[in-house]
Amino acid sequence: MRFEKSIHIEAPRQRVWHVLTDIEAWPRVIRLVEVVEVVASPPLEVGGTVRLRELPEGLWDITVWDTPAYFEFAQKADGATTVVCHRVDALGGDRSHLMLNLEMRGLMVAVISVLPKKTTRTHLDRQAEDLKNAAEATPWIQHSCGNGAG
Repeated sequence: MRFEKSIHIEAPRQRVWHVLTDIEAWPRVIRLVEVVEVVASPPLEVGGTVRLRELPEGLWDITVWDTPAYFEFAQKADGATTVVCHRVDALGGDRSHLMLNLEMRGLMVAVISVLPKKTTRTHLDRQAEDLKNAAEATPWIQHSCGNGAG
């Protein structure tokens, strides 16, 4: 079972990536995320583990981390593996494209799939909108090194 949400954002890729990967700020940015706790180091690269409390709470392992474009979380529970993918593509200028994917695999997916699909779609829609709003709300100031400014 697979769900996908794409959204265009009026902000540069680096800004969107910063908002997306500031995982500990998600409870302030994403309405449905109540708690984020970095459980195991390293937190923001392959091998890190994060506890998220959002419909429902669970431990998520970072399985792919490719700055500044892509990362994946995976969770294994109750005979199913859920993988959530986050991709940011530059569209040119100060515009980006964010894609969120949620895929469930495993023997229990047929049983779990009776859960409301509409809820999952709504959840991804809200996450994308909240991340868009956060990326567009904060002015982006790109700093350059070695320019003598300080």
